[in-house]
Amino acid sequence: MRTQIYLFLLVASALLSSCNYQRKLQEQLYFNDALDSTQRALSHYSATIKVDDRISIQVSALNPESAIPYNLSVAGSGVVSATATGYLVEKDGTILFPQFGKISVEGKTLTEVRSLLLDSLAKFLVDPIVTVQYANAKILVMGEVGHPGELPIPDGKLTILEAITLSGDIPFTGRKDNVLIVREDNGQRDFARIDIRSHNIYKSPYYFLRQNDLIFVEPTLQKIRQQTNQTFLNNVSLITSLVSVITTTLALFLYLKK
Repeated sequence: MRTQIYLFLLVASALLSSCNYQRKLQEQLYFNDALDSTQRALSHYSATIKVDDRISIQVSALNPESAIPYNLSVAGSGVVSATATGYLVEKDGTILFPQFGKISVEGKTLTEVRSLLLDSLAKFLVDPIVTVQYANAKILVMGEVGHPGELPIPDGKLTILEAITLSGDIPFTGRKDNVLIVREDNGQRDFARIDIRSHNIYKSPYYFLRQNDLIFVEPTLQKIRQQTNQTFLNNVSLITSLVSVITTTLALFLYLKK
């Protein structure tokens, strides 16, 4: 009878452990609430140029020498290269472009600026090619990810899933259900918390990131407890060592005093 009880307890313990493991595994999976269905197209987002942005513009043509006047250079006058800092969008929403003077770019997308320049340059160059990118657009990823740090977004568009992937993904010690996004918009700072395990993330206005967004991934409670316990053990070890040194020193002092 006692053996049967032990066997029952052993099986029950194994089942509970298995259920606990499955639950924890489910908590870590992406899209764990997704059902088989026909997915609707994602809402489109195109970043628009704002005041104080810097955009990099490179012009080339069938005859490379003919495009030189339309690119910033460091020749002679010490003008900063466009590839280094880009064109600064002034307070009036314009940039100062070589040969053309002021061009209004605020509120336009990179594609729209490229088309605008192509139409203007076609009058002076044969087969012009224009490349327009953000020179300073970036986001910051912090917390429990593989590689925290800045991520450049030269085309101004990046999804939260892409950002997390580029940052080395979220390990088991990070929370996927409560990812914080901090966004500055029109002088105000917005805070949003997203469960990236859910398929509803595609409907979130924070799915497409914007310039200077900050992503913070919290550690799990288990990770915090482990760190706290480790800190406690380190402190205990330090105190024990200090007590040992003091005791040894005191004993040596008393011995020499005799």
